[in-house]
Amino acid sequence: MKTTPGIQELEEGSGYEKVLTLNYGEIAPFVLSNLTRFSLPMALVWITAAVSICLSAWLWPGLKFPSDDPQLFRGLLTGLVVIPLLLVPLHEVLHLIPFRIAGARNIRLGADLRQGIFYVTAHRFVAGRGLFALVAMTPFLSISSTILIAMTLSPPWWQWVLAMSLMVHTTMCAGDTALLGFMCSFKNREVYTWDDADKKEAYFYVSDNR
Repeated sequence: MKTTPGIQELEEGSGYEKVLTLNYGEIAPFVLSNLTRFSLPMALVWITAAVSICLSAWLWPGLKFPSDDPQLFRGLLTGLVVIPLLLVPLHEVLHLIPFRIAGARNIRLGADLRQGIFYVTAHRFVAGRGLFALVAMTPFLSISSTILIAMTLSPPWWQWVLAMSLMVHTTMCAGDTALLGFMCSFKNREVYTWDDADKKEAYFYVSDNR
């Protein structure tokens, strides 16, 4: 098994090329510019978003399932605001767990409300594509599957609410999948990343071998 290179090797070694320095303040523009870059993780997010939107429309109270009291405002508030906000801390903890298991100790949580993002970063900890994929996709896969299971066990009104929550949470995962998609674009090359949380910057490197 290949040993993960250290920061000094990535910075000074002749075998790696820095391909991106991403300032935390520029994450939203980076994500928007990469939403249409094809990758399996991004395709999965787009498919889930499309399915959740269709389910939200199909399950709309009073349409397919007649309801004397559809409680539309309550449902919209619960599905689009309350549940997604409650999922934020769980989402970030699910990012944190793979980092901890991999050995990262200086893990920091942050937010940039101007960009509407929350993030978990492992300060000066090098992650390869495999570990980064695990970190990026664990919240999406765990929470999406839990919501879908809950929908199968719920009455129609709650199915509608949960479908909207799935839609919102899926959009919350766009940043994770955009970064992972960027790393996956270097198909036959090793890819590594590490963050300097003090400078609020993330660095991405690829191996010279093609």
